[in-house]
Amino acid sequence: MKRAGLINLLEISVLLLLPILSPWLNILYVILAVLVVLLSRYLRKEKWREYGFRPVQVSMLFISAGIGIAFGLADNYILEPLVNRITGHTPDLSTFDNIKGNVVDTLGLLAVGWIIGGFFEESFFRGYTLNRINLTLNNHTFARWTGVIITSLAFALAHSYQGAGGIIVTFYFSIIMSILYYTLGRNVWYVILIHGFYDTVGIIYLYFGK
Repeated sequence: MKRAGLINLLEISVLLLLPILSPWLNILYVILAVLVVLLSRYLRKEKWREYGFRPVQVSMLFISAGIGIAFGLADNYILEPLVNRITGHTPDLSTFDNIKGNVVDTLGLLAVGWIIGGFFEESFFRGYTLNRINLTLNNHTFARWTGVIITSLAFALAHSYQGAGGIIVTFYFSIIMSILYYTLGRNVWYVILIHGFYDTVGIIYLYFGK
C-alpha cells in the first residue's frame, strides 16, 4: 500500500475507534472529526463535492423528506418491534425520559437531532468516511460494502449507551442509510434530510411517551 493509502487507513482507524473506546466522548468526537475533515480537505485540496455535497433537485428534497418520515414510522411501528422480538433486546432510551410531554426539551432534542444526527452523522459517516474508505481500498464493489459494514459498526457502537438493543437498531439503521446514500447518487444532502425527518418522527414518538 502506498504512503497515501497508509495515511488514509490511519486516519480512518483513529476516527472510527474513538466512539468504540468511549461512546461518552461524543462531543469531543464530533469536534475532532470536524477538525480532521477540514484539515484533510485543506491538505488534499479536495472539494466539498467529493464528500457528497452536490447540487440538489428540489423534487428530490421533498422525496427525501417523505422517505425520512416513512422510514421513521416504519421503524418505530414495524422494524424495531420486530427486531426487538427476534433478538430479545430493546434499546434503552431512558436518557430521553425527560422529553415526555416537555415541549422545551423536545425542541432542544429536535435541534440536536438535526445538527448532530442529521447533518454531522450523515456528512461524516456517509459523505466523508465511506468515500475515504473507497479511495483507500481502491476497489469499487469491495470498498463500498466494506465501508458500509465498518462505518455501521462504528456508528452502532457510538450508541452503546442505549444498550445491546440500541446497538442492533442503529447498526441496521446505518446500513439502510448507507444504501440510500449510494442509491441517491452519493448526495449527502438527501440523506441528511432523510435522517433528520427520521429523528423527528422518533422524537415526537418519545414526546407522547410511546
